Order: sequence, then structure tokens, then C-alpha cells
Amino acid sequence: MTDFELIRSKRRSLELRVLEDGTVQVRAPQRAPLRMVRDFVDSRRQWIADQQQRQATRPRQRWQDGEVLAWRGESLQMDVCEGRTRVVVSGPYLSVRVAEPDNELTVRTAVEGWMRRQAKPVFEDSIARQFDWFETAGFARPTLRIKKMRTRWGSLSARGYINLNIALLHYPPAALDYVVMHELCHLKHMDHGPGFHALMDARMPDWRQRKAVLEQPLFQP
Repeated sequence: MTDFELIRSKRRSLELRVLEDGTVQVRAPQRAPLRMVRDFVDSRRQWIADQQQRQATRPRQRWQDGEVLAWRGESLQMDVCEGRTRVVVSGPYLSVRVAEPDNELTVRTAVEGWMRRQAKPVFEDSIARQFDWFETAGFARPTLRIKKMRTRWGSLSARGYINLNIALLHYPPAALDYVVMHELCHLKHMDHGPGFHALMDARMPDWRQRKAVLEQPLFQP
């Protein structure tokens, strides 16, 4: 029997996740019988094994001097030195100055803080460039929220928020634009039915190629 972490909530269905460290996590309704949860996990044993193997072989991001950071489809070599905290792009380098340059957590914290500051204007620009048609159709522009998400690139909430994964900054701008368009199309079609796909085809004919870029492995943070 596969070991798993069970999280109960007000959701209506079972959801299975394999985390970066290989941990199996199941999200289940509050009153779902434990036997049903176990049967669900057992029925997905091969999928779980495949995902755990994928996570185990996926390259990990190292936060050290000389390591490479994927940035908007390009590669930046990290130049990490001691100094007052500062992160800035300088040609092909990401100059990182921190108090403890040999401490990977310190470097990671500084770089991720810098990424979050870069994300808002970049993401807002993508939304603005693609929203005109939806505005003309009578939809209100959703409010941006930037998140770290394990299993999604983005989501659109019924409360008017568009949630985008900060990890999109590692990929080319065309991939970010695809995710934004995908979520904007949910303003009109909340499901992934024929109407949704027809709208995606109309608004972004090459969306499938853009989506494929997000399926290419990068260093895992």
C-alpha cells in the first residue's frame, strides 16, 4: 500500500499529487471514507510511480556562484559575491550580492525576492496586451495575484482574480502569454469544452505550440 498524506477540505472530489520530494498527497472531501481514499490511491499506483521517477530524475536548481538560472527563455549565470543584498541582471549574468554567499538558502531568498518584484510589471503587461477583445466583449479585467503553485501555471477565480505562477518567469514570453490567454478565455468559458478551445484557436492560433514549451523540463526550484 502506498503511503500518502491526506488533506481534508470542503472540496467535492479526490485529487492526487506527487510533490517534488516524492511525497504522495491526497486532497479529499471532509466525509470521504478512508477506504475510498485508499482505493483511489491504489488505482493510481503506476501513475504515482511514474511521477516519483520523474521527480527523482528532474534536475534541481542550485543556488550557488556559477550556476545557471533560466530567465524568460534565456540562461543567466549567477555571479554570487558577498555584499549588501542586491540582485541585478548584467548582460549574461545575474549579479547577486548577499551577506552569506555560500548559504544557498540566503541566495535563493534574495533571487526569489527579486523575481517577485520583476513579475508584477511583466505579468500585468501580458494581461494588458491581450485583454482588449475581452473588454470589448463586456468582461471586467481580472485582478492579478502572483503565486508559487506546485501543479498549475495559472487559474481564474469566480471572485475576479487571475492567479499566475511566478515560475512562468523561467520560460519564454510566448509561454507566459499562452497561460494568460488561457485564463482570460475562462472569462467566457469556465470549462475546457469545445467553446473554450474554439475561443483559444481564434484568439491564439498557435497556443498548442506555446503550451508545449511549458512541458519542457527546466531546473526545479
